Amino acid sequence: MIVLSQERTKRLVAVHGWSGTVLGLLLYAVVLTGAVAVFAHEIGSWSRGGDATRHGLPSTVHRHLEAHMGLVDPAYHAEVIIGTTDAGALRLSFQQPMTNPESGQIEDHAHVFHVDPATGETLRHQEGFLRALRAGEAGAALERFLIDLHVRLYVPEPWGLFLTGVLGLAMMVAAISGVLMHRHLLRDLYTAPRGRGLLSDKRDRHVLAAAWGVPFSILLAFTGAFFSFALSLGLPVVAMVAFGGDQQALIETVIGNPEAVDPRPAPLASLDYVLHDSAERAGSQPRTVLIENTGTASSRLTVFHGATGGGLTGTTHMFDGVSRAFLGEKPTLGTKPSAGSAAVSLMAPLHFGNFAGLASKTTWFALGLAMAFVVATGMQLWVRRRQESRLWQCFDRAVAITLWGLPIALLGAAVAFFLARPAGDPLWWTPVGFLVAACGAIALGLGRRDPAARYRRVVALLCIGLPVLRHLTGGASWSEVLLLGQFEVLTIDLLLLISGSLLSLADAPGLFLRARVLEPAE
Repeated sequence: MIVLSQERTKRLVAVHGWSGTVLGLLLYAVVLTGAVAVFAHEIGSWSRGGDATRHGLPSTVHRHLEAHMGLVDPAYHAEVIIGTTDAGALRLSFQQPMTNPESGQIEDHAHVFHVDPATGETLRHQEGFLRALRAGEAGAALERFLIDLHVRLYVPEPWGLFLTGVLGLAMMVAAISGVLMHRHLLRDLYTAPRGRGLLSDKRDRHVLAAAWGVPFSILLAFTGAFFSFALSLGLPVVAMVAFGGDQQALIETVIGNPEAVDPRPAPLASLDYVLHDSAERAGSQPRTVLIENTGTASSRLTVFHGATGGGLTGTTHMFDGVSRAFLGEKPTLGTKPSAGSAAVSLMAPLHFGNFAGLASKTTWFALGLAMAFVVATGMQLWVRRRQESRLWQCFDRAVAITLWGLPIALLGAAVAFFLARPAGDPLWWTPVGFLVAACGAIALGLGRRDPAARYRRVVALLCIGLPVLRHLTGGASWSEVLLLGQFEVLTIDLLLLISGSLLSLADAPGLFLRARVLEPAE
């Protein structure tokens, strides 16, 4: 039990309410898109019609690497990244830093090969700056749009990161002030709603969801603010305070001074042996390999593994590129293992919930939806107490439009992706579809006093129509995805159909669900 004076309680209520209301609409957008973005890769796989099952890098990496090294200028051998594509092909990226004439910044220019791991056949060859090549992958348009919308609300860099960082801090303020102002936090965990249609019932549901989600809210708010501010603001500030503004000195301190390159030619050690050695040490198959100074006496191999055995973080191994000697594990931050490096390495799995596969992702998704519910009901409660003001009545309408308009806009982006896929230009049409659907939702909300029923019908129609649209625009059928083991396609199709059906039944007359909604309070 937390005991506070009446005056301090009033101040906390004001801090809690205003922190969640002033930025509430944007905070709701970040939280809801974050819940969806937990399954961004699965949604991307669904939109592409399924991805190949990943079993790590193949055992023929070295042969394919040697076959393609002669196809590019030796200057691109300075850095080689080896991984796999969503389709199961081997991805070889030969790259070197170069000034981008469009941005004026030094970026990685690369030759990227997609190779059949069984035959060694080159399936695709791309050349250009890596950022442009990644942005031009049409099959990942929907997945990347969802991630960009959550990370920076589609606001240009670096302002989008600043905005989401501020929203993360606002969420922390709301969560902590909410804990302090509730006198009986443990009792709030078991609060039972007192009746449908009443303001007290909505408040009880808000308190119940918030009480259970407090640790998760603070965790996501802190890690989200960390990711938003760490690179965009944190590094420059630390460099200014601790290194007199010398960012290069900061990087050398954190990462270490690069060793002098020995340009003498030397054969690259067997990648197949190194990958096997690294897999035995880590207990999992390697996901990515970084080769530096390929073909010289200074070559180094960095092998990246995902988390295994219920662990939260992955493992990174370093090997000598000539003698294939094991050089040790590479920490996430700094040159030696430390508490700071361990803390930083935990940020990503704790924020994205991807440390235990589908189980942790499902948990993070459900808790994210609960947080969105808390934000939404919090704004509604704040407005309901101020209904006599014309300004707050307008804000109440904005809240209603946002609560339903954002899901409609997200579904509209998926519709635009599928419609544009046959023409090969979903990169441009996916965000356009989001904006068009958002404008339609706004128009629908302005046209009626209480548009919730129409909103539900629109969402239901979009949910039911998306699986059909996916199939009509060239997507694989259920029988095909089952034969290929692409269960995420079938799962998302079924979830959309079930969600659409439940929303449709919610407005059907005479059903038990509707009778409960219209039931008067005792």
